[in-house]
Order: sequence, then C-alpha cells, then structure tokens
Amino acid sequence: MVKRGKDDACLPPEPWRVMAVLSVIGFLLIGGMLTSLSVYMVLMQPHFRWSETEMGAGPVALLLGMSAGNLQVSRAMRTVGVRGLFALGAGLAVCGWIAAGFTEALPSFMAAMALAGLGVGMATIVPGIAVLSQSFHRHRGLAIALFIGACALASATMPMVSGRLIEALGWRATFWFIGGAAGLVCAGLAHALPRTLCETSGGDVAPEPGLTREEVLKKPGYWLLVFVLTVSQMSLNAILFNLIAYLRHGGFDPADAVAIYSITNFMSLPGLVIGGLASDRISARILLPAILALQAAGTLALLGVGGAPLWQGRIAIALFIMLWGSVAGLPAQAGAMLLTEMIGQRAYAAMLGIIFTINGFVGALAPVAMGWAYEASRSYAVPVFCLGALTLLASFAALFCRNAPCVALTELSLETE
Repeated sequence: MVKRGKDDACLPPEPWRVMAVLSVIGFLLIGGMLTSLSVYMVLMQPHFRWSETEMGAGPVALLLGMSAGNLQVSRAMRTVGVRGLFALGAGLAVCGWIAAGFTEALPSFMAAMALAGLGVGMATIVPGIAVLSQSFHRHRGLAIALFIGACALASATMPMVSGRLIEALGWRATFWFIGGAAGLVCAGLAHALPRTLCETSGGDVAPEPGLTREEVLKKPGYWLLVFVLTVSQMSLNAILFNLIAYLRHGGFDPADAVAIYSITNFMSLPGLVIGGLASDRISARILLPAILALQAAGTLALLGVGGAPLWQGRIAIALFIMLWGSVAGLPAQAGAMLLTEMIGQRAYAAMLGIIFTINGFVGALAPVAMGWAYEASRSYAVPVFCLGALTLLASFAALFCRNAPCVALTELSLETE
C-alpha cells in the first residue's frame, strides 16, 4: 500500500500502478523496437548491400515517425483519452514492426519504420511523462525517472534478446515475433490505464496553474530549453545508433560490441534512480547543466577507443560506459522537470510534445549524418569530437533556462497554502 501525504490527496487510488503499466509498455516498445534496431541493421546491411549512409535511413525513418507521433499526443489525448491513445499508438507500432519483416527494399523498410516510430511516439515517452506529471505531486521526479529507467532497462536487455532471437529465428521472424508479443501484452495493459487525463488527478477538472500555450511560445527561455534538449538528443542518437558500428571499426567483434552497447544502456538505471531522487530535492535548472557536462565528457571519451596502447582503449570504454551511460536517460527527465518549473501544468503536455517533436526531427538526422561523416572522412573521430563540443555548449546554455515569473509565484502560493 502506498502512503499518501496531504499533497497527494487528489491522486487516484494507485498512481504507482499507472506508472508500472506505462513502464511495461515503454519497455516493450522502446527496448524491443527503438534501441534494438541496430542489432537488426548489422545483418540487414550485408544482406541488402546497403552503404553506411543507407544503413542510417531506417533509424532516421523510425525517429522521424516518432517525432510525428510526439506532436499528435496532446490532441489525440483530448480526442480519444489516455487509454485510447496508448492502445492506438501500440497498435501502429506493432503493425510497423511486423511489416518490417516483409522488407524487400529500402523504401518499404523506411515506410515500416516510419509507421512503427509513429506508434512508439504516441505510446511511450511524451504521453507517459504527461500522465505521470499529472498523477504525481510529491514524487514526480522519482516517478518519471523510474518510467524512463524501465525504458533504459529495456535498452540494456532487449538488444541482447533480439540478437539471440535473430540467431535462432532469423531477422524477419524476429520482427514478427517481437511485434506480435508486444501487441498482445500492450493490448491487455492499455485497459489498466485511466480513460482520461482528468482521472489521473482524481476527477478534478479545475484548470491547472501555469502559462498558456501562447504565453509559453513567447518565452525565450522555452526556446533555449528546446535548443539544449535538441542538441543533447542529437548527440545521444548519433552515438546510440552508431555505437556498435563504431566499436566494430575499432576492432571489436560483433558479440563484444553488442555487449558493450547493452552494458552502457544498463548503466543508465542507477543514474536515473539517483537523478530522480535528486530532482525531487534540487532544481532541474541546476541538475540539467551538470548532466549535459557529463554527457559531453562521456562522448569525448570515445575518442580513445581502439587506440594504442591497449590499456588506453579499455580506460576509454570504461569512462564512456560510466559517464555517458549513467546520464543517457537523464536529459529527458531533467528537461521535463525543468519545463514544469518554467511553465506549470496548464499547457505542459502540448509544449512537451513540441520539444520532443523538434529534437526528434533534428535528432533523427544524426544516424545518417554520422554515417555520411564517416564515409567522408573514413573516421569517426571528427563527428564524435563535434558532438562532444556541441553537448558541452548545450550544458553552458542550460544555465540560462529560467522559471517564468508568474509560474514561480503561483507555485510559491500553492506551497504556502
């Protein structure tokens, strides 16, 4: 039984159950599809004789579809409700993933990935954070961190599961198996979610405090936050979808490269728990710059991979895993918390959707841009250095994201009541 304090009086009976359901759905869709795609691509590239740039087209289509799905969250949630949104999104994701198993050419594969991405966007991060932000008051940061942590756990485990399934069944059958299993589980879990967003706050339909959409769009701090999170996501995507290829070019065999990839994703779990607990006590405008600085340091550590002597490469891998891996899931969590501090809850879902749409569209270009940069320079050193430098710049810019004065005053008045 979860103890409820006076600040949680308006919560539904079991907000942690809602968080658990959202986490399982995110686990299946993010881990089984988004972060496992690189494992499929390793075998699909030689099968279809795709170049490095063409290999990035699948992830780009998936990420673009996910960005489009993020943009539809606020409107769809008002139209079909929370339960209907997650059911629809999961259904689209499953259809796209199953269709990918019938791929015979790059255009059809990109179309399947775009459909899967659309569904993943509509049923994972943005709507999940929006529902949890409405459901939790005292432990909002921890709840969001645990939700994203479930997705990170999936990123650590599901690529290895997908790899084993591909070895046993082949990549086509694995697309069908993962898609079918995710469809069955998500269809059942969607019924455990609240019908509407109002139900997450115990039926209280009074307007939430905060800025309107029009007011938020006029705030320079909002657009600075968009820039900061977009740069971070672009760097994360470039590394995430090219890490296995990068390690293989650095002399690692495929099995070791997948293992390092999974361990790196697994390291985000303790980071998310610590970050979630800290964000309920420390302002996100302090945490976000620190998180981005660690991300930049971890990215730059990759420059030492594959070099001589051997110990240098091992230290570089260890630093990358500890630094980049431990904060890989935190920019989205800290950014979401900072957005709450800046604008309140009134237009939160819509404005969060816009942020994730913009950084999703820009970040979607990262995998193919990374492949193009490698083919142009025959090395990953230059793009990795540029990504690290840009992330460091974003860390500095995050220092200037400020709360909107009217939101700060509203929250202060609520705390004193």
